[in-house]
Amino acid sequence: MKAGTRVRIKGLVSASHHNGKTGTITGTSAPAEGRVGVKLDDDARVLAIKIGNLEILASQSNSTGSSDSRSTAPSSCASNSNSTSMPKERTLRRDNALLREFDGSPDPNVLALYYHYADRAFDCFNAAEYNTQMMRYYDHGLSVRLVIPRRIGSSESNLYLLVGLQHADTDKNTLCEVAFNCGRSFAGISMLVKRRCFACNRPRSAVCKSCLCACFCSEACENSDVGKDHRKLCGLIDTSSIVTEDECVQLL
Repeated sequence: MKAGTRVRIKGLVSASHHNGKTGTITGTSAPAEGRVGVKLDDDARVLAIKIGNLEILASQSNSTGSSDSRSTAPSSCASNSNSTSMPKERTLRRDNALLREFDGSPDPNVLALYYHYADRAFDCFNAAEYNTQMMRYYDHGLSVRLVIPRRIGSSESNLYLLVGLQHADTDKNTLCEVAFNCGRSFAGISMLVKRRCFACNRPRSAVCKSCLCACFCSEACENSDVGKDHRKLCGLIDTSSIVTEDECVQLL
């Protein structure tokens, strides 16, 4: 969708109160997540909305004049859209309750903790979603630059990998919430990944030597559907450019 396109929001679940609202596309807000900036008509806010949750208004489709009048969004609108999704200046806070909740769930859908910049909220990926998102990051110029061990509590079964990615354009990297919560100052995007098998969810699984940022407990799991999909990501990651550490920092 081009800047200036008139749209209506639909199908939102966590922010359903925005469904039915109309607005104007300001530009791509979070390309790695397939989102665009939408400036609302009712309060002039800019939201980062997935393209699948937008429909082009019929009046625009049938009227060339209407489309032309909004073909170019003011640069300030594009700037506001980017600042809404990844604000340059913000206060970071350590949330121990969040880490405890994440650590306490054995659900395979709660495998990797990440921060959603557009919604300004933490969420989780399962193995397939994590792999898909990592591929999207590489498609948009980000690459893995940090993989370091972390642990929550004293149990050896509660082991984690802090995986950090950075954009080739350093101006696009901002301080990361997840890394901050894990005791590390890092500019870019990071995820806290459980040391569980990506295929069967077994704890304390071996780290993939080809990429350092995924885990499998056996050859059979490496050859599972999840394992096969992960090989595509392995081929993109250059481990020689990744910062690693031997010391495992205990967070709580």
